Amino acid sequence: MSESGQNLYVRAQVGGEAIGFPVDAVREIVHVPPIARIPRAPRWLRGVASLRGQSIPIVCLRERFGMEAVPPSPHMRVVIAEVSGQPVGFLVDSVSTVHHFADEHIEPPTALLLNEQNGYVHAIGHDGDTLVLLLHPERLLEQKQVDQLKRLSAAQAA
Repeated sequence: MSESGQNLYVRAQVGGEAIGFPVDAVREIVHVPPIARIPRAPRWLRGVASLRGQSIPIVCLRERFGMEAVPPSPHMRVVIAEVSGQPVGFLVDSVSTVHHFADEHIEPPTALLLNEQNGYVHAIGHDGDTLVLLLHPERLLEQKQVDQLKRLSAAQAA
């Protein structure tokens, strides 16, 4: 939740679930670029893409969340966010809007949501009847995974 009252989130869909990335964590949103697959990488790591001369790891949030992967669609987007200083692309089913959540429409996640597997949920936003999982992008990956992605990006750049 924002001290300044901004509470601006990029709303996206992943497997029918509404999620939100804090606007200040999002570098850009792009159409899905060509992705070079990485042999023996975890399923959720789609590979790397070159964006403006920089190798960006692409993480499929469907697979990261334990959902079934789907074929590419024209609605899919990649949300580029900084994770421990490393730009990472998060593949989502679609991006809908930037949404402002009033303070009274944001609540902390319940104790049931707080565990090792989903510590990336910062809060829950209420948008009418829709619940939006507001994410900590930097917690979508463990530090050892971020370190692996940094090595991968450096190797691809070399």
